[in-house]
Order: sequence, then C-alpha cells, then structure tokens
Amino acid sequence: MVSNFYPTSHNFSKAINSHVASLANGLIDKGHKVDLFAADQSETKANLVSIAPPLSTMHLPENLARHYIMAHISNCYYFSEMNADIVHSHFSLLSSFFSKISSIPTVISIHSPITEDIKPLMNMYRQEKYVSFSLAQRKQMPELNWYANIYHGVDTNHFAFNEEGGKYLLYLGRLTEDKGVHLAIQTAKTVGLPLIIAGTSYPTEGYWQKEIEPHIDGINVKFIGEATFEGKVELLQKAKATLFPTQVAEVFGYVMIESMSCGTPVIGFNNGSVPEIVKDGQTGFVVNDVDEMIEAVKKIDQIDRKKVRQRAELYFSVEKMVSGYEKVYKRILADLEFQKNKKNGS
Repeated sequence: MVSNFYPTSHNFSKAINSHVASLANGLIDKGHKVDLFAADQSETKANLVSIAPPLSTMHLPENLARHYIMAHISNCYYFSEMNADIVHSHFSLLSSFFSKISSIPTVISIHSPITEDIKPLMNMYRQEKYVSFSLAQRKQMPELNWYANIYHGVDTNHFAFNEEGGKYLLYLGRLTEDKGVHLAIQTAKTVGLPLIIAGTSYPTEGYWQKEIEPHIDGINVKFIGEATFEGKVELLQKAKATLFPTQVAEVFGYVMIESMSCGTPVIGFNNGSVPEIVKDGQTGFVVNDVDEMIEAVKKIDQIDRKKVRQRAELYFSVEKMVSGYEKVYKRILADLEFQKNKKNGS
C-alpha cells in the first residue's frame, strides 16, 4: 500500500491520510498482512515502511520533494516484488510509472481532482485499475478503467449518534469561495439561527476579508478556526444541521458522512457527489441555490436523525469501506490467476 509523506493517522485532518490509516487498520483487523509506505510519524497497526519524515517538515523545494516521492514509490515496488500480492496506490499518476514494469498488480485510488493538464498523462495509463470514491468522480475522465466504486468510510463508533442535535447551523471545511461559505452565512442570517464556522482561512485570497470576516460577531456568526478531531465530533453531534454549499463538483466530501454518522442532517448543493451521499428529504436536503437552502433549513426538523445515522451505518462505515476494498483485491488476484491459466493453456 502506498500513501504520501504526511503523517498517516485515523484522526488526521487531511482526508487522504485518515482514509489510508483507516483502511490499513481495518485490513489488519480482518487478518490481512499490510505494509504501509508513509511518513515516519504515521500511526498505524500495519508494518510501517518509510524513508523520510513528512515532506511538510523538510521544507524542500518542489523539485527535490518530487525526488523523495519517486524514491518512496520505487522503494514500495522493490519491496513488494518479494513481500506483497497487491500494491494499492494513493497517488493519482506517479505509481503508474512503475506499475508497468512490476509483476505485482496495482490498484489506484484517486484522491485529487483530475485537472486538464494531467489528463494527457492519465490517458497514457488509462488501463490501470482505478477506484472512484463516487460515481460523480468518474465524470472527470470517463475513459479511465474504473475498476470499482467504493465510498469513503467513517468510524461510526467515534462519530457517535446524538439524537437531540442542537440549535445552531454548522459549516466545517476550507474557507474558500468554491466552498460557498458566504452562502452558509446568508442562509443562517436569513433563518435567524446561529452559524458556527470551523476550518482553515486563507487571508491572502481576499475572500476571507470580503465575504466572511465582516459577518463574524461571535454570536450570530462565530468563527472558531480549525477544529481538533475531538472538537469536530462534538460540533457535528450538537449541530441542528450541517451546511455544504459547495460550488464545485465534489469528488466526495468527508464532512457529510461524518455529520450523518452523528445523526446530523446535511443540506448540500446539488453538485458532484452530494446527491449520492445525501438522501433528499430523508437524511437532509439536496438544493440548487441559497433560496432552496433557506427553505430546507426551515424544514430540517422533519428529518429523523435516527434515519440519518442508519444511512451512514449502511453505506459509509469503515467496515463497509474495508469490505469493498477486500473484494477488489480478491477480484484482482482472481483475474490475474485466470490470465496465467489462460496463457498456460489450462
């Protein structure tokens, strides 16, 4: 399994790293042998293999940082030739440079958006085995060999159910224009409910100063910065609803399933994966604009928080995710065995 150079941990704030940690731990719990290639500060039940500390702590120029990443991937494939059945890569492209010269099959989970500049290279390796996190993600590049679709999983024990909820609305995530934070503020002010904003701001972009900061008064609109892992759980459990006014086609959106696991309904814009995750009218509302979001907040008490939790347990648990990947690995190995037998004429 390949990760990146961030400290991989199940409670890490960056989605890719918590995803990798939860998957590795879940596979170990099911009796599999897992070698995790990640930064040396990672927390995992797997056998951790690393050649360097997190790149964020090394302060390297981009060209030199890339060398460390390539060395990391090369080391993984060298190790895997003698010690693994499958390499599961979480690099969108870079592992493909090695997979063609390795006898070990590779499956690739794509965490980053497929931008136009990278599509020609991705097209060269379109026959790799790719895993999507939502069917909406596949629209970015339908011609890739999408081998499976497996939704992210959340620790439903840690993101525990709270039947009562609270009296405030919550926005949790990056404070950038494409996330639509200003629309969450407009919604909360219109319906007369407090809004808590938790996330990372980017003051140099100008969006913060123009669209967010003028509205923060500590009462009606409260900004608390980036929440800790435990703080995030409490915020979600005690919220009346989580607002997800994304302006872009989200590949997934972890905060939605974290919220649902706590029983807190989600009101999200009809972009990307939102209508796949949120069952409109049952676990929240899928809306098209801020006016519809305002009306959805007014109806939010119609949502049964128990049903919200049930959907998270059914579709978006860590156990469900791990089981999905386990099936993918078995399918890959079965396909490989079939090809070998076919080649040998048996």
